[in-house]
Amino acid sequence: MANSRGKTRKQLDGEVNDILAARQRREARERSALPASRSSGIPSQAEYEHREFAEASQKLRSIEKAPLAERKEAAAAFLTAMREQPQIVAERIEWLLGGDYGFGPMQLAKRVLNSPRMNRSAALTHMIAAFEWSTPSAMAVAGWKTLTKGQQAALERAVQTAIKSAETED
Repeated sequence: MANSRGKTRKQLDGEVNDILAARQRREARERSALPASRSSGIPSQAEYEHREFAEASQKLRSIEKAPLAERKEAAAAFLTAMREQPQIVAERIEWLLGGDYGFGPMQLAKRVLNSPRMNRSAALTHMIAAFEWSTPSAMAVAGWKTLTKGQQAALERAVQTAIKSAETED
Protein backbone atom coordinates (compact mmCIF):
# COMPACT_ATOMS: atom_id res chain seq x y z
CA MET A 1 0.00 0.00 0.00
CA ALA A 2 1.39 3.42 -0.96
CA ASN A 3 1.29 6.52 1.23
CA SER A 4 0.32 10.01 0.08
CA ARG A 5 3.77 10.54 -1.45
CA GLY A 6 3.67 7.39 -3.51
CA LYS A 7 6.10 5.32 -1.41
CA THR A 8 5.26 1.88 -0.19
CA ARG A 9 5.78 0.79 3.38
CA LYS A 10 8.65 -1.40 2.24
CA GLN A 11 10.40 1.61 0.61
CA LEU A 12 9.91 3.73 3.74
CA ASP A 13 11.24 0.93 5.95
CA GLY A 14 14.27 0.64 3.68
CA GLU A 15 14.97 4.37 3.89
CA VAL A 16 14.63 4.35 7.68
CA ASN A 17 16.98 1.35 7.91
CA ASP A 18 19.52 3.09 5.68
CA ILE A 19 19.42 6.20 7.88
CA LEU A 20 19.81 4.15 11.06
CA ALA A 21 22.68 2.15 9.57
CA ALA A 22 24.45 5.35 8.52
CA ARG A 23 24.02 6.77 12.03
CA GLN A 24 25.40 3.58 13.58
CA ARG A 25 28.42 3.64 11.25
CA ARG A 26 29.09 7.31 12.12
CA GLU A 27 28.81 6.64 15.86
CA ALA A 28 31.12 3.64 15.53
CA ARG A 29 33.70 5.81 13.72
CA GLU A 30 33.44 8.43 16.45
CA ARG A 31 33.85 5.81 19.17
CA SER A 32 36.86 4.28 17.42
CA ALA A 33 38.47 7.73 17.09
CA LEU A 34 38.53 8.03 20.88
CA PRO A 35 40.55 5.42 22.74
CA ALA A 36 38.64 3.09 25.01
CA SER A 37 38.55 4.11 28.66
CA ARG A 38 40.63 2.10 31.06
CA SER A 39 39.07 0.43 34.05
CA SER A 40 41.57 2.10 36.41
CA GLY A 41 40.08 5.53 35.73
CA ILE A 42 43.44 6.89 34.59
CA PRO A 43 43.13 8.38 31.12
CA SER A 44 45.41 7.18 28.36
CA GLN A 45 47.87 9.58 26.77
CA ALA A 46 45.59 9.95 23.74
CA GLU A 47 42.59 10.72 25.96
CA TYR A 48 44.62 13.28 27.88
CA GLU A 49 45.84 14.97 24.69
CA HIS A 50 42.33 15.00 23.22
CA ARG A 51 40.87 16.53 26.40
CA GLU A 52 43.60 19.18 26.65
CA PHE A 53 43.22 20.14 23.00
CA ALA A 54 39.43 20.39 23.43
CA GLU A 55 39.85 22.59 26.52
CA ALA A 56 42.26 24.91 24.68
CA SER A 57 39.86 25.20 21.77
CA GLN A 58 36.99 25.91 24.17
CA LYS A 59 39.03 28.64 25.87
CA LEU A 60 39.66 30.29 22.50
CA ARG A 61 35.93 30.15 21.69
CA SER A 62 35.00 31.63 25.08
CA ILE A 63 37.42 34.51 24.56
CA GLU A 64 35.72 35.31 21.24
CA LYS A 65 32.32 35.33 22.97
CA ALA A 66 33.28 37.38 26.04
CA PRO A 67 31.38 40.60 26.74
CA LEU A 68 32.45 43.48 24.53
CA ALA A 69 33.70 45.61 27.43
CA GLU A 70 36.02 42.79 28.57
CA ARG A 71 37.28 42.22 25.03
CA LYS A 72 38.01 45.94 24.57
CA GLU A 73 39.85 46.13 27.88
CA ALA A 74 41.91 43.06 27.00
CA ALA A 75 42.67 44.42 23.52
CA ALA A 76 43.88 47.70 25.03
CA ALA A 77 46.21 45.85 27.40
CA PHE A 78 47.58 43.74 24.54
CA LEU A 79 48.06 46.80 22.35
CA THR A 80 50.05 48.44 25.15
CA ALA A 81 52.22 45.32 25.44
CA MET A 82 52.83 45.19 21.68
CA ARG A 83 53.59 48.88 21.54
CA GLU A 84 55.75 49.32 24.65
CA GLN A 85 57.09 45.86 25.50
CA PRO A 86 57.44 43.61 22.45
CA GLN A 87 60.00 41.50 24.33
CA ILE A 88 57.26 40.59 26.86
CA VAL A 89 55.02 39.37 24.03
CA ALA A 90 57.91 37.28 22.68
CA GLU A 91 58.69 35.92 26.16
CA ARG A 92 55.07 34.84 26.56
CA ILE A 93 55.25 33.09 23.19
CA GLU A 94 58.28 31.19 24.48
CA TRP A 95 56.24 30.24 27.54
CA LEU A 96 53.38 29.11 25.30
CA LEU A 97 55.73 26.91 23.28
CA GLY A 98 57.24 25.59 26.51
CA GLY A 99 53.89 24.44 27.86
CA ASP A 100 53.40 27.03 30.60
CA TYR A 101 49.81 27.63 29.49
CA GLY A 102 49.01 23.92 29.42
CA PHE A 103 49.46 20.98 27.11
CA GLY A 104 46.61 21.88 24.72
CA PRO A 105 47.78 25.44 24.04
CA MET A 106 51.33 24.15 23.64
CA GLN A 107 50.19 21.61 21.03
CA LEU A 108 48.31 24.33 19.13
CA ALA A 109 51.45 26.49 19.16
CA LYS A 110 53.68 23.58 18.08
CA ARG A 111 51.37 22.95 15.12
CA VAL A 112 51.95 26.55 14.08
CA LEU A 113 55.69 26.20 14.66
CA ASN A 114 55.76 23.12 12.43
CA SER A 115 53.99 24.94 9.58
CA PRO A 116 56.76 26.92 7.84
CA ARG A 117 54.53 28.11 4.97
CA MET A 118 52.25 30.13 7.22
CA ASN A 119 52.85 33.46 8.93
CA ARG A 120 53.99 31.83 12.15
CA SER A 121 54.81 35.05 13.97
CA ALA A 122 51.31 36.42 13.34
CA ALA A 123 49.61 33.16 14.34
CA LEU A 124 51.65 32.83 17.54
CA THR A 125 51.05 36.50 18.37
CA HIS A 126 47.30 35.95 18.02
CA MET A 127 47.49 32.84 20.17
CA ILE A 128 49.37 34.56 22.97
CA ALA A 129 46.99 37.51 22.73
CA ALA A 130 44.21 35.04 23.52
CA PHE A 131 45.91 32.90 26.17
CA GLU A 132 47.74 35.65 28.07
CA TRP A 133 45.69 38.80 27.47
CA SER A 134 42.27 37.23 26.62
CA THR A 135 42.18 39.24 23.41
CA PRO A 136 40.21 37.87 20.44
CA SER A 137 42.15 37.37 17.23
CA ALA A 138 40.31 40.09 15.28
CA MET A 139 41.09 42.64 17.96
CA ALA A 140 44.74 41.56 18.04
CA VAL A 141 44.93 42.15 14.28
CA ALA A 142 43.26 45.55 14.65
CA GLY A 143 45.78 46.45 17.35
CA TRP A 144 48.68 45.35 15.15
CA LYS A 145 47.46 47.62 12.37
CA THR A 146 47.57 50.65 14.68
CA LEU A 147 51.26 50.15 15.44
CA THR A 148 53.83 52.25 13.63
CA LYS A 149 56.17 50.52 11.17
CA GLY A 150 58.97 50.71 13.75
CA GLN A 151 56.80 49.14 16.46
CA GLN A 152 55.69 46.41 14.07
CA ALA A 153 59.31 45.69 13.14
CA ALA A 154 60.38 45.56 16.80
CA LEU A 155 57.60 43.12 17.63
CA GLU A 156 58.37 41.01 14.56
CA ARG A 157 62.07 40.80 15.51
CA ALA A 158 61.23 39.77 19.06
CA VAL A 159 58.74 37.12 17.95
CA GLN A 160 61.13 35.75 15.30
CA THR A 161 63.80 35.44 18.00
CA ALA A 162 61.35 33.44 20.14
CA ILE A 163 60.51 31.19 17.19
CA LYS A 164 64.18 30.56 16.40
CA SER A 165 64.84 29.83 20.05
CA ALA A 166 62.01 27.27 20.13
CA GLU A 167 63.19 25.64 16.90
CA THR A 168 66.73 25.19 18.22
CA GLU A 169 65.42 23.55 21.43
CA ASP A 170 63.48 20.91 19.48
